Amino acid sequence: MMTSSVSSSPLSYSSPTPSPELIKINSNHKTYYIEIGLTILFLCLTIPSLFFLTLIYHRETTFISTSLAIATTTTTTATIIDSSFIKSTYQQKNFYRKSLFNYPQARCMDDSIASYYIRLSNNNNSYWLIYFDGGWFCYSKESCNLRRIYSPNLITSNNMNEKKSFIGIFSSLKQYNIIYVPYCSSDLWSGSSNKTYSHGYDIFHAIFDDLKFDKQFQKAKQIIFTGFSAGGLGLLLNLPNLLKKFSSTIDLRVIIDSGWFIDYSGSINGITKINEAMIYWNTQIPSTCQLKPQYKCFLGSEAIRLFPSHVSILIIQSLFDQTQLHLDKLYINSNDFSLKLIENLRQSSNRISIFAPACSIHGLLFRSLWSQFNIEQRTLASVLNIWLKRTKRTHVQLIDNHFDSSFCPHREDDDDDDGI
Repeated sequence: MMTSSVSSSPLSYSSPTPSPELIKINSNHKTYYIEIGLTILFLCLTIPSLFFLTLIYHRETTFISTSLAIATTTTTTATIIDSSFIKSTYQQKNFYRKSLFNYPQARCMDDSIASYYIRLSNNNNSYWLIYFDGGWFCYSKESCNLRRIYSPNLITSNNMNEKKSFIGIFSSLKQYNIIYVPYCSSDLWSGSSNKTYSHGYDIFHAIFDDLKFDKQFQKAKQIIFTGFSAGGLGLLLNLPNLLKKFSSTIDLRVIIDSGWFIDYSGSINGITKINEAMIYWNTQIPSTCQLKPQYKCFLGSEAIRLFPSHVSILIIQSLFDQTQLHLDKLYINSNDFSLKLIENLRQSSNRISIFAPACSIHGLLFRSLWSQFNIEQRTLASVLNIWLKRTKRTHVQLIDNHFDSSFCPHREDDDDDDGI
């Protein structure tokens, strides 16, 4: 093309014997056309390459930002990952109550019939979250009588509405079918006693027996078992045996929110009190746990060893958990307790993912601002999103080791649901 362009130039036919000046002009035009041709060639090669690289970059950055990147936040705002799993929204369907009347042993502490709530996603999804609530426990006739007086909603199902809405993580997992299980047995989901009306173990297992008849639950591809406080302790005790009954093709995951208690030597009314309570409740110890004394079956660092290796586990635990400090009669600024808690978490670091901020509150996921908790500007929402998408047994672990890198948002009305 360049040859044709040059030969067709009027300058090439001006004289058979061109003058030196004409030859000079011809040479300049040849150089000019060559430069144009090289420029066109360069553009033809680079523009498609740039376009292709732009597509790759856009695809990679989109993937990272929606699924793997840890969102950053300031102390006033937080970026919530807008992914197919987590989305912050307050427009949600109601949860509907389902009674366990077909299970005579599934009774609350006042002998009322236990219930649970269920909310199905809009698109008949195969993802499920099952949440067991907390509320500590009573361990004797006297302490349970006090519970009836001061915490009546924690011993009965009579005050439960037929439908209910929730904030916190319940309004964020838009594609999940969610089951919420109220806590009314006061026995860490472990008892089976008609004498003391302790039936947490019976309620726990009645729910999964009831779900056997749910056609949609039978199609589950992922199930997240979540427990808050006493609910987390109940999962640590009951799940190792229960999980063996599920198909190995299901992605089974466990979240323990504020239920990682340690056997602290200064404890007075805390975890070691459970040993006395277990007799009162007639606690059903799973065959997989042979620890002595038996209360150690509730300790995270011990119970975690009994879980099937293919189950992913996330521990969410405040390092200055006010409930643990209060029940153990420790000072809120007791760094000794927090350092021992960090050490205890690290002992299981080869098995669990961890989000441990230096906060003083008890429970994160049920709070309206749950997604904004962060450590070094890495939000709980982003950590949860990464954990949900990981299929390999690699762990996400964030611990505020120096107690100075956490953001702990707080709203007074959230404390109304605190399971102390």
